[in-house]
Amino acid sequence: MVNLSRKSTISQTRSSRGRPRKEQGAPPAAEQLRRLHFIEKAALWTGQIGRRAVAATFDVSVSHVTLDFQRYREMAPANLVYDVVEKCFRASESFAPVFGSDTDTTLDMLAATATLAEGERARLLGFTPSVEIVQGLSATIDRDLLATVCRALTAGRAIAVSYQSMKTPHSVERLFWPSALIYTGHRWLVRGWDERHTAFRDLAIARILGATQVDAPTVPPRDDKWHNRVKVVIGLAKHLSNGQAEITGREFGMSNTKLGFTVEIYPRQAMVPYILDHMRLRPSDAAVTNLPLRVLNFPDVQKHDRSGIGGQA
Repeated sequence: MVNLSRKSTISQTRSSRGRPRKEQGAPPAAEQLRRLHFIEKAALWTGQIGRRAVAATFDVSVSHVTLDFQRYREMAPANLVYDVVEKCFRASESFAPVFGSDTDTTLDMLAATATLAEGERARLLGFTPSVEIVQGLSATIDRDLLATVCRALTAGRAIAVSYQSMKTPHSVERLFWPSALIYTGHRWLVRGWDERHTAFRDLAIARILGATQVDAPTVPPRDDKWHNRVKVVIGLAKHLSNGQAEITGREFGMSNTKLGFTVEIYPRQAMVPYILDHMRLRPSDAAVTNLPLRVLNFPDVQKHDRSGIGGQA
């Protein structure tokens, strides 16, 4: 005997063609969600977006994209206005992103994707402005060497390395337990326990001449300088005019406190020397470069500078 009530329920959840119908309010599928993000980013950063641009970027039909726009307008009814002359959607005056889009992340992605093909950049960013980054001298790192370092780091194993330091005329062999990778803004380092110095050291990966995973009984101690953090209070140089102070404070997201415009960061102790290098925040740097920033609590921060942490080997 057929259960008519069950049959009726099934028929109500299927379309006229026999396919399951999506429930009202169901979240978008992953592919559609990527297109919805694209629509919003393009509208936000360029002020307009058309169906054909979305279809071409994601290699889908215009009918698919029409459904995407319908879904986006259900989510944010006031964000898009259709331009009948140009046949595109424009960002409204009351446009407010529903997925969130902060400028720091967007600019970081612009820099990180500058060398990608235009189509790939468009999928990630929603727009493809002309972008150029300052070209430096990239360190050449052997792929197999990097793989050995990363595998040892992941497995918690030691590697026997031959390392050419700038402090010794010839390369030196040592056992090394990788624990973290560091990017200084200019080159890649690997941090780990160095048996030769019985201390944690940072090795420039490009200066490792060879590395082999080995079995070693040593268990490295806790890396306190990696796990502990330091308060660094950054303020403005004294020579700035009021106008220069205002714009510099705004540029770096500073708060106006009793010490003037300041911002606090909390880097790992091991990272302090590289931050001072990268931002040129030592008093000796300011004396020759006329920089607008300075470290207000430098005596406390200086304890963790290179001479105090056994920095790069």
